[in-house]
Amino acid sequence: MVDKLISIIVPVYNVEDYLEDCVHSLELQTYKNIEIILVDDGSPDRSGKICDKLALKDARIKVIHKKKGGLSDARNEGLEHSNGEYIAFVDSDDIVEPNFIKVLYSLITQGNYQVAQVGTQFVNESGDPLNQKIVFDGDMGKKLNGNYVLNRDELIRGLLLRKVHCAAWCNLYKRDFFNEIRFTKGILNEDILMWVDGVEKVDSLIISNECLYDYRQRYGGITGGINLKLDSDAYNNSKIWLKRIEEKYPKSIEEANYNYFMCLWQIIKSTGDARQLPEEVSAVKNNIGSIVDNKYLSKGHKMFFRLISVSPHLGIHILHKIWLKKLKSMSSVMSR
Repeated sequence: MVDKLISIIVPVYNVEDYLEDCVHSLELQTYKNIEIILVDDGSPDRSGKICDKLALKDARIKVIHKKKGGLSDARNEGLEHSNGEYIAFVDSDDIVEPNFIKVLYSLITQGNYQVAQVGTQFVNESGDPLNQKIVFDGDMGKKLNGNYVLNRDELIRGLLLRKVHCAAWCNLYKRDFFNEIRFTKGILNEDILMWVDGVEKVDSLIISNECLYDYRQRYGGITGGINLKLDSDAYNNSKIWLKRIEEKYPKSIEEANYNYFMCLWQIIKSTGDARQLPEEVSAVKNNIGSIVDNKYLSKGHKMFFRLISVSPHLGIHILHKIWLKKLKSMSSVMSR
């Protein structure tokens, strides 16, 4: 059987210190029939020139230069220029293990799966492993040869409960998954929003817990430290998810509420000032009954939500201080 062409789309922006390591990890893939699409999203540093230099050395590399439009726009541009029967995404400051694509391809071709997923290992800015992984805990779906197969309803529950990783970059997709789907331009937390429509394309998904994607935790990156834009977009996305679940998948309403409450929690603790959060404080007060009754929220979350509903300024102030202390500790660990 001839191996199918796989397109690996790499959005590139301000990553001159990491880009060559990323591309080199793709060139070393044991699955050879790949095209590597580097989308230079108007990088003001040397990233665009590095893309061109790398393309001269490997015919599998295609470079697209465009005006800055953000991560979603760069991914969409890569999709327009892709030729593969399968699609993968890799962020340009990350690296992947040599068998990343081979394992994903083996998984997705085992059965009628639209998407295959592998586990993620976190590394620090220097590329050293951290004691943090993203793997599926296996409490839903069926086990098959050491992997996990989820149907659509299980996928929805898994995404909303943060058990199935929503990131675009740890997956391999059949090309037709993206026939009508694109990433929403101008927002962060775009991966989880993509799945609102994406679940409609998936009858079943297969997951391996083998950690083959090395996610570089950078405190200058999108997900490092406090990012109120990210938290605000995630909160808005959770409301979109909640509406879709109410309309089409009402049996997953408690899971959708959990996702909404956790996004509400995140923006409250990151902002840390009740005066800036009138809508969010109202949401806590209006939903306190559902919050207390939600079987997925921890006792600690419920306790703080109760405090915020009674005394917003005090509750949010305490929560924010705890969060800042945790961030400081995390930053110390990441820099080692």
